[in-house]
Amino acid sequence: MAGFAEVVGHEGVIRNLRAAARGHTLPHAMIFNGAAGLGKKTLADALAQTLQCEAGETDACGHCVSCRTFASGNHPDVHYIAAAKTKSIGVDDVRGQIIHRMETKPYRYPYKIFIMDAADTMTPAAQNALLKVIEEPAPYGVFLFLSQNLNAFLPTILSRCAVFKLKPLPTGLVKAKLLSAGIDEDKASFYADYAGGNIGQALAMAGSESFLETRGAAAGMAQDLRRMDLPEVFAQFAVLEKYKDNIQDILDLFALWYRDVIVAKQTGGDAWIIQRDQKNAIYAEARSSGLASLYDKFDAVWQAKRNLKQNGNFQLTLEMLLLRLAR
Repeated sequence: MAGFAEVVGHEGVIRNLRAAARGHTLPHAMIFNGAAGLGKKTLADALAQTLQCEAGETDACGHCVSCRTFASGNHPDVHYIAAAKTKSIGVDDVRGQIIHRMETKPYRYPYKIFIMDAADTMTPAAQNALLKVIEEPAPYGVFLFLSQNLNAFLPTILSRCAVFKLKPLPTGLVKAKLLSAGIDEDKASFYADYAGGNIGQALAMAGSESFLETRGAAAGMAQDLRRMDLPEVFAQFAVLEKYKDNIQDILDLFALWYRDVIVAKQTGGDAWIIQRDQKNAIYAEARSSGLASLYDKFDAVWQAKRNLKQNGNFQLTLEMLLLRLAR
């Protein structure tokens, strides 16, 4: 596959880009904004390959010299911009990697395309240096900025860029991608659901052994809490504290576990969050527990997530959560 055929979802954005390319009204500077893993780079690559394609269509042919050169990662007129020395893209990066290169015309193809990942890390000085280039662009200059935070851009930059906001994909699309990658049905369903429409995150989780371990630990703790005495319950805080930096992800695992217990209770359907050999335990809990209690636990997890997002006391919030889950 090549060009936009590589992109999963985002049909509306692709439709607009194709129409603009066909009508020669494509903006010279664009921001693709959205969470990491939504496909911003894949979309930018698809657009760059299509614009340079020698077939002159609204999608890359994948066969011409330009397309093959792009696929090899050595296209002379597509440049990837990144911070050279620090985590932020600074003024020297913009001057050396963009402004200096813009002084010469494209090597062979219609455009000089600059793709900047983490563009929202540009310092104010870097953005001011970039401003003149996108304010008075050369006819061959195309700038694709990938961002997770539009608020990080100066208003002068935003006003000169077309902004495309990438939204989470339908769960079915993410699951289909996982299935095509060889992930089994149960895991594909869980990862697609847990990732919340983020295909990159779903693929990363599917290939992560550490995530599988964390998932199993969360499911195990959720099942074991109701059999613990009070000192054992409070002792679980030390376990959760190890995940302080990604506690929201851990709490998501708890929430999905209780939600899936409820689904199993109500419908007899599969509970995706736990391993296949744990299915009997989840059905047993669903049969022996009242739905009101399960819903209370599910809600307790979401209350804890909200409290932590609002800078609530970490230890107090989690200890209160553990008590509610142990009831």
